[in-house]
Amino acid sequence: MSPGPRPPLDQVPTAPPLVTGRPGPGRPLLAANDLYVSFPAGPGHRFTAVEDVTFSVSEGETLGIVGESGCGKSTVAKCLAGLLRPDSGTISLRGVPLAARRSRQQHRAVQLVFQDPYSSLNPRLSVRSVLEELLSLHGLARGEALDRRCRELMTLVGLSEGALDGYPSSFSGGQRQRIAIARALAVEPEVVVADEPISALDVSVQAAILALFADLRDRLGIGIVLISHNLAAVRHVCDRAAVMYLGRIIEVGDKEEIFGAPLHPYTKALLAAAPRLRPATDRPRPRLKGEPPSMTARPNGCPFYPRCPRAEPVCEAKPPQLLPAPGGSRRLAACHFREEQ
Repeated sequence: MSPGPRPPLDQVPTAPPLVTGRPGPGRPLLAANDLYVSFPAGPGHRFTAVEDVTFSVSEGETLGIVGESGCGKSTVAKCLAGLLRPDSGTISLRGVPLAARRSRQQHRAVQLVFQDPYSSLNPRLSVRSVLEELLSLHGLARGEALDRRCRELMTLVGLSEGALDGYPSSFSGGQRQRIAIARALAVEPEVVVADEPISALDVSVQAAILALFADLRDRLGIGIVLISHNLAAVRHVCDRAAVMYLGRIIEVGDKEEIFGAPLHPYTKALLAAAPRLRPATDRPRPRLKGEPPSMTARPNGCPFYPRCPRAEPVCEAKPPQLLPAPGGSRRLAACHFREEQ
């Protein structure tokens, strides 16, 4: 069967959204505690991809996890969604640890939106088939209610109902990502983990997808974990940000604090390297030495000390803990000199 014409990309309609009955932000929802993940690296050897990662996201909140490519962001995303088992550590939903082999209900609760909408959708299935299969499998709708729910999902992500009869090849990249989001929402999750959801899209549609995530957070009260190396995207849509370096979280807090007055030297360098329309010429830009160390040859102390302009002998000898910043702030930073920043 040849695919039909491409449906128009509508604005997010004003039709009633799916009702979840969940309250607004504030309640701890999903928490990762001391996650440790390693992978084989030859006979008898393993390398550490994620180490001592701890954070939480509340209902109605968007947490952004940022860092360079290869820092372990996607590994964390797969652990949250249950696609990868950590070597140690726990992931809890509403205070209840999720089992190593999750139940169907637990899988429903945390859904992953993949980076590439071109490869995450089955090219042989229409949008309607994908959604109906999910809804039927989980016993969420049957008969006339099944069609009605499919139409509601299209409305929720800003697509026309006619998109249900299209195939992935008949949609643009932005439309495919909206369909992938609808697929994640079909099982009524409590948390959506979006792993680089705009990196494979044209710049012209990236802002629309970010706006959709913000709209879904506000309308449904779900928690969102946004994995991205795009600092502007995190600043635009997230409530809090966590910065990762070499498998560790080195700073986490409210986005205005992170972007306005970073404490960790790596966060400062990361923000200084971001492109700006009007660069600040009155501030010296932090200069880092060398390249990030290999994940197979991680430093024993602070993972950032070989490149850090502030490094001292204690940084090489002792890894810093992720501790509260001075002054009563809720922000955490893993730096021996965080009180001096």
